[in-house]
Amino acid sequence: MASTKEVELHLQQSLDVSNFETLAANASQPIANEAELKSAADQAVHTQIEQIRQYATLVPDGELVQANSNLLAPTAAATTETWSAGPGNFSVSSAYGWAIGGGVPFLGQAPLSFLFGGTGTSWKAWATGTCVTFGSFVVDPNKICLSKDFHDEESPIGIVRKGFCNFTSSGGGAGISEVNISFYSTGGTYWGTLSGTGALVGYFSVEGQLELVWQGWR
Repeated sequence: MASTKEVELHLQQSLDVSNFETLAANASQPIANEAELKSAADQAVHTQIEQIRQYATLVPDGELVQANSNLLAPTAAATTETWSAGPGNFSVSSAYGWAIGGGVPFLGQAPLSFLFGGTGTSWKAWATGTCVTFGSFVVDPNKICLSKDFHDEESPIGIVRKGFCNFTSSGGGAGISEVNISFYSTGGTYWGTLSGTGALVGYFSVEGQLELVWQGWR
C-alpha cells in the first residue's frame, strides 16, 4: 500500500510550477508514435461523448446530462469544436492509496498549459508508471482556465490560476500500457480527454477530484 507520505510527495511534485518549463521543452521534441497517440486521443474523446449520450438515454434529467446538453444535440457530432492538447505527461503511483499527476500544454494557444495532481484510495488502483499523452478538449481551454472553477494565486513564476476539477482515469496492462484521463468541471461539464502509452506496471481505474494549476491564459 502506498504510504500517505508517498502520495503527498507525488502530489507536491506534480503541481510544482517549475514543471511548466519542462512541459514546454518536451513539447518541442519529436514524439516517435505521435500520429498513433493523436488518433487514440481522438477516439477516446468520441468514446467519452458516446458514454455521456448513453447515460442520457437512461437518466435524461440527470445533472450530468444537463451539464453536457451541448454534446447531446442531434448535430453535435458534426459541429463540436475541439482543441488539441499535448504532448504532455501522465504519472500514477498506487497500491490502494493512489497519486496521479502530470501536465499538458495547448500548443495552439501557447503558452497556455496546466499541471494536474490528486490523491485518493481505491481497491481498483494497483499501478505505477509514466506515459506520454495527447488529447482533445471540447471546451476552449482558455475559457476553462478563466472559469469560476479557478482563482488567481501568487506563485514563484507569478500569478497562476488554481482550482479543482472532477476526473476519471484508467490504464495499465502488460508491456506498453494505455492510459486515458478525462476532465470535467466540478459541475459535471465534460472538458476533454488525454490518452497515452508508456510503461506501467499493473492496472488502475479511479475517479475523484484533481487540483489544476494553469499558466499562459489570455
